[in-house]
Amino acid sequence: MNLNKAFALRVSKLLMEKKMTKYRLEKETGLSHSALRYIFNEVNSDIRFSTIVKVCNAFDMSLSEFFDDNLFVLNDLEA
Repeated sequence: MNLNKAFALRVSKLLMEKKMTKYRLEKETGLSHSALRYIFNEVNSDIRFSTIVKVCNAFDMSLSEFFDDNLFVLNDLEA
């Protein structure tokens, strides 16, 4: 699995856990609808660090909390 897919899956999982809509995530992060659509559809080849930080802030969690998930095991991620 590549990092973009892992990121999209982690965000989807957190949306469900926190009972948050994608619309609310847009408002909390300041990201556009199309930017989030690109993330969920894995259109972007690289996710910007600033986007990751905005998403972490929206979920009120640190970067280490966000990446503390089996999706981000380095041996399982493609380069």
